[in-house]
Amino acid sequence: MFAHRVEVTIPKNGQLYLEALPFAMGDKVEVIIFKQATSVSNEKTVYFAQAAKKFQGCIKKAPADLSVNPDYLEGFGE
Repeated sequence: MFAHRVEVTIPKNGQLYLEALPFAMGDKVEVIIFKQATSVSNEKTVYFAQAAKKFQGCIKKAPADLSVNPDYLEGFGE
């Protein structure tokens, strides 16, 4: 599937015109319109990985993954 993204502001008359689209005449397309989220503050976005970095390595003697716990895999594949 080929996607094309464009950002526009709705004009006063409420009509949008799609021009110079990268599709051939007669192609069937699907148009979905989302309202852009507006930022209510000027704060910098903090991603989970950045926020959790200070906790990296703080858990000691933990298993590498849950597969070492036989209760976790009980009934798996039945």
